[in-house]
Amino acid sequence: MKDRISESIAGLNDSAKDYINARLDLYKLLLLKKTTQAMSFLFSILIVILMATVILIFAGTAFTLWYGETFNNYLDGALIVIGLFLFIALLIIIFRKNILNRIFLKNISEILYEENELKKT
Repeated sequence: MKDRISESIAGLNDSAKDYINARLDLYKLLLLKKTTQAMSFLFSILIVILMATVILIFAGTAFTLWYGETFNNYLDGALIVIGLFLFIALLIIIFRKNILNRIFLKNISEILYEENELKKT
């Protein structure tokens, strides 16, 4: 009888270790999933920002060249473009908290704090 109890305790000990290892593996996989989703989101936002910057630079250059050809004054065209870029930068500086809260914090928090992630297991 004593042997059966010690065997049962040993089996229970092994089962508990297996359960803890399985839960650790689950948390590692969840962390990997969330990290991958967050990095994917940040990378896609970075690409969008980079593409928007390139488009603005080319559009500004095209406008400057068009204005210079049309009115024979490249300097005024360049100053208009610089003024527009300063206006856009000022808007971004003024509304940066709203932009950050709406885009980054909302999406990252949705990725990190998914509901019922562990309740399914």
